Amino acid sequence: MSAQQPAAQRLPHFPDARQMPDEQRVLAVTESWLGRADSGVRRVLAHGLPSSALYDWIMDCGQVRHQRLSDPARRDVNIPRADWDVVAVIQARGGSRGVPRKALRTVNGVPLIARAIEACRSVGSITRVMVNTDCPDIAAAARAAGADVPFLRPAELATDAASPLDAWVFAQVWMLLVERRVPDFLLSVSATHPCLHPQEMQRAVDRLAAANRPSLQTVARLPAVSLEFLTMREGAGAPLPDGGPAKDNGPDDGEQYLQCGAFSITCNRPYYHVQPWFRPHMADVPAPPVEPMAHVLSARQGVDIDEPWDLATCRLLLGGDDPFPPCAPADVAAHQPAETGAHLAPGMPGMPDVANLACVVVLPPDGQEGPREHHATDAAEATADPDGPYLRIAGIPAPCRVVDAVRTALPHMPLAVCGDGAMARAVAQRYGLPQFTLSPLPEFLANRRAAWPVPLLTAGDLAAGSAAWPGVFSDAPEFSGRDILCIDGRAALLDAATLLAFVTSALATANAGCGLPACSVSPAPVHPAHLKRVDGAGSVISAPGVPARRQDLPEAWCRDGALTLLRAGGSTSDDGPGQSASLGYHPIPIGRAQATLAASRLDAARGMALAAHDGHPDITPQSATGNTP
Repeated sequence: MSAQQPAAQRLPHFPDARQMPDEQRVLAVTESWLGRADSGVRRVLAHGLPSSALYDWIMDCGQVRHQRLSDPARRDVNIPRADWDVVAVIQARGGSRGVPRKALRTVNGVPLIARAIEACRSVGSITRVMVNTDCPDIAAAARAAGADVPFLRPAELATDAASPLDAWVFAQVWMLLVERRVPDFLLSVSATHPCLHPQEMQRAVDRLAAANRPSLQTVARLPAVSLEFLTMREGAGAPLPDGGPAKDNGPDDGEQYLQCGAFSITCNRPYYHVQPWFRPHMADVPAPPVEPMAHVLSARQGVDIDEPWDLATCRLLLGGDDPFPPCAPADVAAHQPAETGAHLAPGMPGMPDVANLACVVVLPPDGQEGPREHHATDAAEATADPDGPYLRIAGIPAPCRVVDAVRTALPHMPLAVCGDGAMARAVAQRYGLPQFTLSPLPEFLANRRAAWPVPLLTAGDLAAGSAAWPGVFSDAPEFSGRDILCIDGRAALLDAATLLAFVTSALATANAGCGLPACSVSPAPVHPAHLKRVDGAGSVISAPGVPARRQDLPEAWCRDGALTLLRAGGSTSDDGPGQSASLGYHPIPIGRAQATLAASRLDAARGMALAAHDGHPDITPQSATGNTP
């Protein structure tokens, strides 16, 4: 029966149903299904109906499902694939906290809700696109974009405290109780993943059907971030408490992915509704895994808009002009270096005593920038977004931005380039700097799995590094025996003020007797609670007790790898003020944008968006967002 019929014609045979609005009846059944039967009964009684009415509606939902599953014409072996009923439900709450009414925000002039609807409508197997929202404005925009909005979600399911599961179950109960419809596949689609490629939804439906599994969830590949998380209390760092991911995953730990709500799929095909008591009689038919099947997306497609800088990131990634073209050695040769010792802005920290300090800008070797960030689904997408490792940020090659910042902040400190690729040679030649190589790599670095070891040094590596690194520079007397400040050449948004503050703090801790290496830390771009693993069966292993909203998670920091100061003395004593012995280094906080290693367009876009939000000295909001809100 069509979902467009008047409610009076869609009602089941219960005469008292008309005394209670459809939304309230569905909400009462939803509460009962989710274990809050008392609340559902009170809701029914408040409308002057007997509590048995709730039982009748629950039984009616079961009858609708039973009729669907017992119909031989609708069974797996009889229904043609072209006749599958695949319904996409887009959830869009009007009262989002991080970006208010974000479903109506635009990317390239198109509201996010309209982009999500268009993506669903472009998937050939999706037969219906339904929007689940509490906001009349979002509902109007959804209808204008061609979606079905059969109800407005009750306000109690759209608060900050409401669980997304409640809204998801509400949509399913609506289809059962009001529309008397049981789709073969039900997709829950996010309106806040504008970088998602529609083909991924079609691929996921096909994979789920072929694998004969009951459900599927998306996870995203991690961007290039450190997995060493810590807490910061009163300036001191401590490793994240037990239960978080390991600091340094060994080769047998398996790959970790980012929890991603781009879409999920539930299959309503009959096989999955066999009662548990009958399972022993189906020895020749293995039961499907309980955990949902994993569908892996690229890091770019996993970008979810939770905060204003996420919206700005997507606008940069999806804009018409490429704001981050790749950088070649010829671009470095054409760059006009900043004047050494350029005027420092007012309010910047004073010049520290760097008599015992030398600086090395570390550039990953050509061809060793790590795996591609962007997994292309077609040829056009593959050519549209090639990765770095070196991009131009605001028109300037990323390594040149780093060297210019060092020459501005610390003009009299010995400076060298470390790397053996064409980019390292070009930077050294353009700036007239010494060039060192790590070939062969010191033993403490040679066994690292990272494409370039500096961002992911462990505490043991740092302790060994204080002795190993000066040996690399034995041919340059001005570097020998000094503390070495290592700067990742992809940290293109480092500014002079951040460098001065880091060096000043690191030297102060050294003068206070702390012999540990110093490392920059910043608010983690990926919270450890959102990391997932995929087991051998291809199932998503979920961590229990993770809050549904990112805003409710405790703050976590990570060692970002942008700045590392290795001590010449090599002491690992823990006599510094407020230092944690188990951490193995002294953490020095820097800004989120300054910590960004721009190894891909996604990294560069997020860094630019964060820089505009944090008031970076040479990044304007216009250049970081691409268009207006």
